[in-house]
Amino acid sequence: MDTDDFIVKRIPKAARPFVVIGAGIVLQATYGIVYTFGNILPYLVSYLRWKVDPNQTNGSMIWLQSLMNGIPFSMVLGGYLERKIGGRKGAIFGSIIYTGSMALSYFSIEHSYFLLLLTFGCMQSFGQGVSYNCILIQAQRWMPHRVGLASGLIVAGFGLGGFFISPLQTKYINPKNLPAGPDGFFTQREILEKVPSLFILMAIVFGITQLIALCFLAEPKNPDEIETQSLISMESTPDLSSRQIVYSSTFKLLFATLFLNAIWCQTTSGFFKAYGMTFIHDDFFLAMISSFAAMANCTSRVLWGLFVDKTSYQTSMMIACTVGSALMWTLATVRWLEDRSFYFLWICGMFTCIGGTYTLVPYACHKSFGSYNFGIAYGLLQLSLVITDYF
Repeated sequence: MDTDDFIVKRIPKAARPFVVIGAGIVLQATYGIVYTFGNILPYLVSYLRWKVDPNQTNGSMIWLQSLMNGIPFSMVLGGYLERKIGGRKGAIFGSIIYTGSMALSYFSIEHSYFLLLLTFGCMQSFGQGVSYNCILIQAQRWMPHRVGLASGLIVAGFGLGGFFISPLQTKYINPKNLPAGPDGFFTQREILEKVPSLFILMAIVFGITQLIALCFLAEPKNPDEIETQSLISMESTPDLSSRQIVYSSTFKLLFATLFLNAIWCQTTSGFFKAYGMTFIHDDFFLAMISSFAAMANCTSRVLWGLFVDKTSYQTSMMIACTVGSALMWTLATVRWLEDRSFYFLWICGMFTCIGGTYTLVPYACHKSFGSYNFGIAYGLLQLSLVITDYF
C-alpha cells in the first residue's frame, strides 16, 4: 500500500504493513502496564502501608485497578483525534501523557494514595486509551482484508508487555526473592525503598521505546477505497453519529458482552498474585506465572484473530466464554491439589480467554460499523468497563 509518510514511504511497499504493525505492537507493549498490576500489587500496598497509611489492604487497591483499566471517553477521544490529526499525532499525544504520568507517580506514591490514583490511575489510563485506539485503527487500515489478524496482532502487543515487564519489576524490587509476611505484605526496607524509583525506571524505558516506534506509525493512502463491506445496513452512510451507533442492536449486544466478560477478566488479572500468595510462598514463581500468563494472553490474541477470520465472531466468542467460565469457577479448588503447577496452568488458561475477549470485540466492532466509524464505536464500547468497575 502507498503512503505519504516521510519515513515509511522509503520502505519497500510489500514490507510497509508489517513495519507499521510491528511498530504498533511495540507501542502497545509499553502500554500494557495494566497486565502487571497483579504482579506489583503486593509491592504497592506494602509501600503505602509503610509510608502513607497502615490501613491499606489489597481490597482497597481495587480503585487503582479500576482506573488503570480505562478512563471514560479516552478511547472515544482517541478515535476522534485519529480522524482529525492522524494516528501518529494522536498516539504521540497519548504517549506523552502516559509516560509523563508514570514519572509523576514517583512523587505521588510517597505522599498519598489519592495522588497515586490521579497519576498512575487516571492520567496513565487516559494516555493509554487515546494511543491504543489510534494504533489499532492504523493497523486495521493496513490490513483491511485481515481485520481479525490485524486486531489480534495489535492487542497482542498490549498483552506482550506484561511478559517482559513483570519479571523486571520483581528482579528490580525483590532481587533476593525475599518472602512476604504471613499477612501477605512485605516489610523489608530494602524492598520498600525501591518501589518509587520503579516508576522512573519504567518511564525511561517506555519513553525511549515509544520515541523510536512512533517514527514508523503511518497511515496508508485512501484506506476507505478497499474497506471491507460492513455487516449492518447503516454502513451505507459512511459517517455515523454517536447516537446511531449507540442505538443499534449490534452495539447493545457488544456492550453487554464486553461488560460481562470484563468482570472476571479484571478480577483475574488484578488479584491472581495476591490470591496465590496465600498458599504459594515464592515471589519469583508468582512473577513467572505473571510473565507466562502475559505471554499466553499475547499469543492467544493472534490465534484468536486467525481463528475468527476463518470461522465467525459468534463461534469464537462462545468458545472463549465457555472455557473462561469453567476455569474461573474451578480456580478456588486448585489450591487443594497441592501442586502449584496446576495454578500456573489455570492462570495461563484464563489469560488465554482474556485475550479472546479483547481480540474478538474490536473485530466485531470493525465488521459491524466499518473502518471510518470504528474509532468512535470502539471507544463507546469501552464505557462498559466503567460500569464493570462497580462490580
